[in-house]
This record gives sequence, structure tokens and C-alpha cells, in this order.
Amino acid sequence: MHDTDPAPHGPATAAVVLAGGAARRLGGADKPGLVVGGRTLLEGVVAAVRAHSAGAHVVVVGPERSSPAAEYVREDPPGGGPVPALRAGLARVQAPRTALLAADLPHLRAADLAALEEAAEPGPGAVYSDAEGHPQWLTGLWHTEVLRRAL
Repeated sequence: MHDTDPAPHGPATAAVVLAGGAARRLGGADKPGLVVGGRTLLEGVVAAVRAHSAGAHVVVVGPERSSPAAEYVREDPPGGGPVPALRAGLARVQAPRTALLAADLPHLRAADLAALEEAAEPGPGAVYSDAEGHPQWLTGLWHTEVLRRAL
């Protein structure tokens, strides 16, 4: 594992990135490992988090990889879905806010996380919606205690 001891007084936002899905619609391909724009999808998501919050503790829930540098954990059982994955990742978070992100967000940028952070400030959290208005639960930012209570 990488980065296993997050600083107790570190950045206000941490991230839990879910990267353990089966990618059934891609025939079981390693979706977080797909290269888009010269880097893997997972590397792009982690880069956006780090650009938004330098030194942020990033927990990737999925198989350990050599890149990007992050703390890697597995849900129990592996492949158990997003709720067990969130539980495993959130157990490692100490920051007051947590970005909950899928590993396959090729267009995610620091500005998107900043917008989520601003939208989450007065309430429990915020998520992006797709063009039809459907909430995208794995593109959100929450007050960490709200997520803990929900689990």
C-alpha cells in the first residue's frame, strides 16, 4: 500500500475512488486502467483530486496498482459493489470532507471538485447530475460524517 498514514491535520478534502468494478459492459476490461489522453482513467481522477487539494489523502478501492500513488484497499468481499467499497474506503478517511468518485471520469477537473465543494458547503453534500437530471452518486463531495452516518 502507498500513503498509509494520512496527516491528522492535512487537507480538508480526501477522496475515495471506486476502482474495483467488473466492467461487464466492456467485456471485463480493466476500465480504470484504460488510457485516455496519455494517462489511465484512474490517474486522471487522482490528478484532479490532487490539483484541487494538494496533499489530499486519496483512497483507491480496488486492486493495487503501481500508479497513481494512493492508499489502496479492497472491499469485503472484493467485487461486492459500491456500498462495501465506500465502507472500506471511508474507514481510512480523516478529513472533514470526502469526494466520492468513480475511477472512470475522464473529464473530471479540479474546477469540478471546487464547484462540488462550494455546492456542498451549506448542506450535507453535492453530486453532479447528467443531462437528463439523474444524480451521479459517484461524482460527489460530502461532509464525511454525513457519509459515515448513511453507512
